[in-house]
Amino acid sequence: MDSSSNLYQPQRQSPKAVILILLKYIRIIVRQMWPILLIVLINPTSGKGIIITIIALGIAFISLIYSLVAYTRYYFFIQNNELCVRSGVFRKIVLNVPFDRIQSVDFKRNLVHQFLNVVSVQVDTAGSKGSELELDAIELERAEELREIVLAYKREKHVSNIDNADPIPPIPVVQEAPELILSLSPKDLIKIGISENHLRTAAIIFAFFLGLADDLDQLLGWDIYGQLENTTTAMSIFGLVATLLAIPLFIGISFSITLIRTVLKYYGLKFWREGKSFKVVSGLFTRNEKSIQKSKIQVIRWVTSPLKRIFGIYQMNIYQATNVDQNQDKSLVIPGCYQQQVDHTLDTIVPDFKDAVFTSHQMHPSIVRLMVFLFGFIPAVLFGLMAWYNEGMMQWLLTLVFPLAIWMGYLYQRKRRLKIHPDFLVSEGGIFGNSYKLIEIYKVQSVHIESSPMQRRRGLTSLHVFTAGGDISFPYLNATIARQARDYIMYRVEMEEKSWM
Repeated sequence: MDSSSNLYQPQRQSPKAVILILLKYIRIIVRQMWPILLIVLINPTSGKGIIITIIALGIAFISLIYSLVAYTRYYFFIQNNELCVRSGVFRKIVLNVPFDRIQSVDFKRNLVHQFLNVVSVQVDTAGSKGSELELDAIELERAEELREIVLAYKREKHVSNIDNADPIPPIPVVQEAPELILSLSPKDLIKIGISENHLRTAAIIFAFFLGLADDLDQLLGWDIYGQLENTTTAMSIFGLVATLLAIPLFIGISFSITLIRTVLKYYGLKFWREGKSFKVVSGLFTRNEKSIQKSKIQVIRWVTSPLKRIFGIYQMNIYQATNVDQNQDKSLVIPGCYQQQVDHTLDTIVPDFKDAVFTSHQMHPSIVRLMVFLFGFIPAVLFGLMAWYNEGMMQWLLTLVFPLAIWMGYLYQRKRRLKIHPDFLVSEGGIFGNSYKLIEIYKVQSVHIESSPMQRRRGLTSLHVFTAGGDISFPYLNATIARQARDYIMYRVEMEEKSWM
């Protein structure tokens, strides 16, 4: 490995980065032009196919040249406690990222990275939309060295701040050994995959095939919808049987895809504590390594669904201070952990939480009437009118949404609670499952109160508490309690000496 001083000199990425840059541009081209490329695969000897092939080869050659030039003009180095990048093919780009702004330095290794024995480094800041900068391919040793320089700077700055506030001689900082908080076995991954949201996968598959059918119709003139309609019209019994067989097949495919995706994405997941930071490493084909400093943690959320409750597992998300649009991407996700692991994680991040005694406030029952009216009564009337006009049995069955809305509204109101403690704020909710969201009060950025005319007539309001990494919103809360909570939270924030980051 090169000496650490080399990181303070302008240097290129690994020469293997050329391959990664080329593959990145080819992937972008394929993603944009795949319907056209499909024509070449289906009918390569046609006039269009030959022309498209020539154009594709030309674009591939240009991409290769561009990748080589982009590699030779990309330099990175450390200067004045800043990570500096100089790049650009047609225009020069100068990027300096101060260490103070860096939230995390994460690693990513897909199959190509693993084969080439390099890693992709993603540097995130609090205000960036996506990664502030990304190194496509550098050696793992150099990447770890870069991250350690950034973390060492933050540790030294934290100690110096303490020294400035307290004249007592500093105590030498002892580097703690990494602590493994939890790991997921293949058995755990199967449980998680079984309990995932399969309806979401089914919707994605359905949308993909709808888009594919439209593209084939436009490019090749294949009217798939018309062919299916003609087939089912001419052979109604066959169409009915095919539909009955397709439904369980479609569900089975969705289930299998969700299970496989979960296993591949979270394979070998390990959740570590390393000093003042937390790290999650996971993935089979693409190995991701994400880390969050403890001081940057803003919101902790853990949820369970009916399927997850069968296995006794929760999904936990740890959010850091970041751009709202990228909040999910930059959070630490543990897709499955048991109650004792949730408790241990909370005890590690917020040690005082386990002994906290909360004041609990429930949502006003009038929320049930609103939900029943919006999601039960109005849809039931519309479906009833459609059933009366079309004389269709399916529309009459859909009117059952009315009693379903009553039941769901009751469950939602019964489970929705806001718990307040001098140091913490917890929101509980859920309909069929359970959801919990925790924030530390001194990290609150702002508190908003708003109320509709309907709420004001009942002395109710909606409370919104915002942090740099997420928020807690609680509608239909007693207005007096909401104002008292707002005043107390802002008082604690103003009086607190600890930094929220």
